[in-house]
Amino acid sequence: MTASLVRTAAALLLGSTAMLSQAATVTLTGFKYGGNAASVTVNGLSPATRNVSAGAFMGKVSFASGGESGFTSDLTDFVTYCVEIDQTFSFSNTGMQGYSVVAGSSYSLWGSPNARNPVTPGKAAAATTERLGKLLSYVGANSGMVDTAAESTSLQLAIWNVIYDNDSLLGGGSLYSSAAVDYNTYANQLLANSASFANTLDVFVLTKDGSQDFVLARTASPITNDPQQNPVPEPASLALSLLGLAAAGAVSRRRRA
Repeated sequence: MTASLVRTAAALLLGSTAMLSQAATVTLTGFKYGGNAASVTVNGLSPATRNVSAGAFMGKVSFASGGESGFTSDLTDFVTYCVEIDQTFSFSNTGMQGYSVVAGSSYSLWGSPNARNPVTPGKAAAATTERLGKLLSYVGANSGMVDTAAESTSLQLAIWNVIYDNDSLLGGGSLYSSAAVDYNTYANQLLANSASFANTLDVFVLTKDGSQDFVLARTASPITNDPQQNPVPEPASLALSLLGLAAAGAVSRRRRA
């Protein structure tokens, strides 16, 4: 892929432009594991065959003061993957402004089939969110599970399989990958091993209409009316993770130690 893309399919209809401009700014500066993300082919969407880039990206997210869903201030050492197959973005030191934080269960294009996501009949956004949470929780709980460029390619493929398909295999179904066998094999392993894993993450989407959307996750915590019992944590004190990789708490800090 050129140092400018990654594709993934869906953009949420958001509020006004004024609201968006006050939300979040996403700055992605490169590949998490160096070099370029792998170029792979996925099939099953329209057009049927897509050549896309798959891997982990890094950068920073700056949330507006008093941000959405408890997110505020800056999240540095940000690691993420793409949500959509049909959108792109460019690496830049200039942030992509106007993103909004949306709970995965409210992300409309993860619902039953629509023009942007025609291959998941009967799947609800809540089910997609829960399955992604299990996948990312599994990766985040197992240090070293995804820490190379090749492994990050497999995780991206697994994420897309959760979003766009109803099975747990990259080799078939509504959406399938004709990537190198090693990528698919490891992606299938991640999908199989995480299927019954406990979901410990709340999954959100950083979304902007007409632009690439990105997954954002943080450690799940019950919220009550008593802030002493369940305060909404600041991102710096959260195990704030992007797609479970570098759960910028437990896993990420262990790796830097």
